[in-house]
This record gives sequence, structure tokens and C-alpha cells, in this order.
Amino acid sequence: MPSAPIPLREHVPLAPLTTWRIGGPARWLAEPSSEQIPALLQWARAEGLRVWWLGRGSNVLIDDAGLDGLVILTRDKMTRLERKGDCIEAEAGVSLPRLAKFAAHEGYAGYEFLIGIPGTVGAAVAINAGFKQGDPRHMLALVQEADLLALDGSTRTVTMQEVNARYRYTDILETEELVLRARLKLERVGDPEQIRSETREHLLQRKRTQPLTRPTAGSVFKAVPDGTPAAVYIDRAGLKGLQEGGAMVSPKHANWIENAGGATARDVLHLVEIVQEKVQAEFDLDLEPEIRYLHSNV
Repeated sequence: MPSAPIPLREHVPLAPLTTWRIGGPARWLAEPSSEQIPALLQWARAEGLRVWWLGRGSNVLIDDAGLDGLVILTRDKMTRLERKGDCIEAEAGVSLPRLAKFAAHEGYAGYEFLIGIPGTVGAAVAINAGFKQGDPRHMLALVQEADLLALDGSTRTVTMQEVNARYRYTDILETEELVLRARLKLERVGDPEQIRSETREHLLQRKRTQPLTRPTAGSVFKAVPDGTPAAVYIDRAGLKGLQEGGAMVSPKHANWIENAGGATARDVLHLVEIVQEKVQAEFDLDLEPEIRYLHSNV
């Protein structure tokens, strides 16, 4: 294969790069800076390689066979974070807890809810990450605009309204563009002690209610159309602790699936199907997965 524009690693295990600790290897893995990505994409197109983006590896399930193409990891080198006038500019790989702490340091409120979300800015913009349906605490409320990079190398700058942001969705999920960076609003000047207090409370609340010390991917299913959390129905169906292979519905939070040891993507997918079937049979509700399943199948 002709030389790539930056060093690549071959046959890299992806499980350690995900919060679920599940998934096969990447055929090729690159860790570019923002400036190196266009040349890397041009090389991938010339080689006929499919491309995937990966941040901190939360909210995704990687196939057991791995990904037969190029995986671009954003969390190590695409991490510039700075104040620019009345906004914060953050690259794709900036972690959400780091962003929350940076905003607090600058004396601005509104970012406290990000402290316990184990994702990156790029993915958070793409899925409009945030709290439950109807809650104003989501990326739509914070993002001024974002720079997107398409697989063909073209770029555009968009607002969240222009990509039809709504609960756990933007059009970016369909176009498969990379969020290179986002500019986020600094509008709510806050009392530093109050910001710190709210940030601590958000984190404590997550620790009380979610299995943060276990290998998980976060919430597995979206809320149902009326806004009720999926966990309510999964719990009522008596599915906490249900296990398929190494995958288990968390005893602590019904909408989280834990890797209880040696779980495979197949285990998780089967458990997801079982949960969907049981909730549909008991409550006549169709649970829609929130996690993204990454695989090489066309």
C-alpha cells in the first residue's frame, strides 16, 4: 500500500479505546491533527478505504470483527481548547468534562451538566448530547456554530438549527461528517462557587444513579415519544440484572448495559433485542437504540 501522509498503525485492537471494552481491531488507525485530516482523507479515498471517526469511544458498539478500513481517533491530538472573545472554541477531541471545567474557570455557567458525560465535543455536537427529552441542558443550547469536514474533504460551517438538532439527533449522523471544532456561547456569567457547587452535584447525582465504575457505553435507548425515560419501562419489566453472555442490564440503572466480563458485540446486540421484545410485549412500546453500532457491512 502506498505511504500514507501520516504514520498509521495496523490491526489495532479497538476494545481498549471504547468505554464498553468491546470490539475487534481496526485495519488501520490514525491519530491526526485537524490540519492533517484532509490529506489523510484524500489518501483513504485513493485506497478505497471506508472511514470511521472515534473520540473517547462512548455511545458506540464496535463489531466483533472490527472495522475494515481507516479509523481516525480524535481524542489525543485534536484537543485545542481556548477562549475567543465571547465564545469557547473546542476541537473535536476535547472531552466534555474538560470543557465544563474550562467554562467554569472562565466564570460562565450553563456547562455544568457536561461534567459527567464521557464523550468528546465532536460526538456531543453530532448527537446533540444532553439530558432527557424536553430538558434545556443539551448542546443545542450551547453551540454557536460548528465546522464540519465531509469525507470528500469539503468543509462547511453550520449552526445547530441548520443540521436540524433535536433530542439525540442532528443530520450529521446521516452525512457522517466530522465535527472538526465547535464555537460555544459564553452568555451566562455565574458565581464561581455556585458553578462549582452545581458541577459537583451533577457528578454526584450521576455516581449515585449510574454504574460509572463499570464498562458501559452510557444510555442504550432513547426516551419514548412522550419523554418518559426508557429505564422506567425496562425496570417495570423486571429486566435489571438480565444477562446474555457477558452483557448485563445494569442492576443500578436499567437503561445501561454493563460488560460483566468478556462481553461481545453479539452479546450486547442480542440483549438489546431481548429488552426491546419484552418492553414491546408488555407496554406496546418500541424502544429506539441510542448507541451507534459500527461495523464494516455495507
